[in-house]
Amino acid sequence: MEQKKEFGQGILFTFSNYVYWIVLTNIYFVATNALFIFFFMTLTPSFSNIGLYALALIPSGPAISGLLYSMEKLVRTKELSPTADFFYGYRSNLKGTFLIWTIILAVYFVLLIDLQYLRLTVTPINQIIFIVLLVLTLIWTMLSINLLMINSRFTFRIRDLVKLSAYYQFIKFKETVGNVLILFLVAFATVITTDFLVVFIASLIAMFMTFNSRAMLNHIESNFLKKSPPNKDGKAYNPQQVHGS
Repeated sequence: MEQKKEFGQGILFTFSNYVYWIVLTNIYFVATNALFIFFFMTLTPSFSNIGLYALALIPSGPAISGLLYSMEKLVRTKELSPTADFFYGYRSNLKGTFLIWTIILAVYFVLLIDLQYLRLTVTPINQIIFIVLLVLTLIWTMLSINLLMINSRFTFRIRDLVKLSAYYQFIKFKETVGNVLILFLVAFATVITTDFLVVFIASLIAMFMTFNSRAMLNHIESNFLKKSPPNKDGKAYNPQQVHGS
């Protein structure tokens, strides 16, 4: 005999829950990026404003961490408390997140300034350097994605975080390339639609990237976290895993 499904078990209920979680998390992400959005809407789109854009992006680091943490938890547990989880991910390891994000922005700032200079002063040598810097920018993008993804769930010392991110850049090469392709597709869609596309679908982008990176995160959890012996109740405690829910 077919059993009746109770309230809360149907596909429609599950779908509406996912929509609610994703939309609300996206709203929090937009709200915590209000400074950058304000600059983006008011400044003239010009390369000369790149310094102001970079400064306005500094507060976005914890917002990205909160977004990635929330979507990773949703992919892993199929449950989410949007408000509690987003702001837990936002404020966890706040100092470390700011430091990592500032380093990422600073390196991008230098690379983009150099690329712009080389693009305007075309010589055979500059063209070669331009290609080398483009490759370095791609490598830095791959490394930065891993840095942000790992940091959103685990807390490591900065040098260990960089080593792990570089290690998984090669060990999980398909996942690394997959994340870059997701960003490339988003950039392409942005060009043919609106500059604000990323703002509207930030949660979906983060969910696809965390889903693509779940093998890396699971491997870190299995191989790089200290395992404590079980307590009297048979439960293990893991002191290095900050976001363990």
